[in-house]
Amino acid sequence: MEFSSTLSLPHDSKSLPFLPQEIIFEILLRLPVKTLLKMKCVSKSWLSHISSPQFITTHLKLSANNQELSHHRLLFSNSDEIKNDALTFYTCSLYSIMYQESPVIRIELDFPGELPFDYEYRIFGSCNGLFCISNDDYEDLFLWNPSIRELKKLPCSGIDVGELDFLEFRGVGFGYNECQTDYRIVEIVGVDHSKHGNLCYVSVYSSRINSWKSIQGYPGFIFFTDSGKFVNGRLHWIAFLDCGSYTNVHFLISSFNLLDETFGNVALPDTVDESHDLALGTSRGYLYVSSRYGTKTDVWLMKEYGLARSWTKLVSYTSSKVVKPIFISQDDKILLQLATSLVCFNSRDNTIRLPGNQIRCYSDIDCTFSLYIESLVSPNSLEDV
Repeated sequence: MEFSSTLSLPHDSKSLPFLPQEIIFEILLRLPVKTLLKMKCVSKSWLSHISSPQFITTHLKLSANNQELSHHRLLFSNSDEIKNDALTFYTCSLYSIMYQESPVIRIELDFPGELPFDYEYRIFGSCNGLFCISNDDYEDLFLWNPSIRELKKLPCSGIDVGELDFLEFRGVGFGYNECQTDYRIVEIVGVDHSKHGNLCYVSVYSSRINSWKSIQGYPGFIFFTDSGKFVNGRLHWIAFLDCGSYTNVHFLISSFNLLDETFGNVALPDTVDESHDLALGTSRGYLYVSSRYGTKTDVWLMKEYGLARSWTKLVSYTSSKVVKPIFISQDDKILLQLATSLVCFNSRDNTIRLPGNQIRCYSDIDCTFSLYIESLVSPNSLEDV
């Protein structure tokens, strides 16, 4: 990788040694976002370099591929701590939760102004450090990077949910079309009109043009999950085919390809059926599904995308509380959400570890704990990428 030679390290040549430009670049690329934001103030050349698309992209790739999870974090909020009629968001290190023995300390996110979220919000996914988040009964959508404290309100999709009769489901997913360097949001709304029967509206947002467009060819599925999971260039939802009856339904995973904007499907594990409470997730680029029946929850991982026989059961966990997987590590440790708290479960020796009482979440919403990677990607500069 080549860099401009205009970047220089401000110093007194009599007191500090000279560092080659290549070494300076490599050091900067490995610094956390919080430090890089301070480094922008060192000089105009550093500001220009750290703000460049090339640096932001390279820094993001290094952070995402870091096996020590040093740039991976967990976002959550707590309903008991409302300040100025707004939710307080917290973040903590994923590595600390997974591997440190001492209690994990939460850090309150520092924002220059109040976020427009009160008691209700919903996160529809995170990608490259950005969150797709909504408030006000999900009428408005935002792109938000908590690492650099930037928020962007998106234009209306054109689907007026408030005006639709008998809303059956609303699925929203957030992902990235790498071939076109374009962040995409897919909104799928199913309604039961008294006069027109079942109708479905599909709209796709493109960050490059900052606008939405309608999509045809919806396969007629009804979604059971509202937050699409992004894997292998596609968004995924738990769904079943609308046959006009809720009896003898067949569950599957519905997918939407962000590159060619077509729908597809992925088979669930053979032992999963409609009597189970299903939840879909992603971890390290793999698709997983948790299947709860009674007090037992099975966690399945698809080791080869699209191949049904590659579904592998990682763990069976028994608890009277609802169990939701959050993260699956390379060494078979699984971060689980139990109601409003977290448990780190080692599937190799069936031991558990608690990260501490500070890591508790807002209990009145579904998507409470959200993983993200620290990044410099600005939601307000995506049209320039």
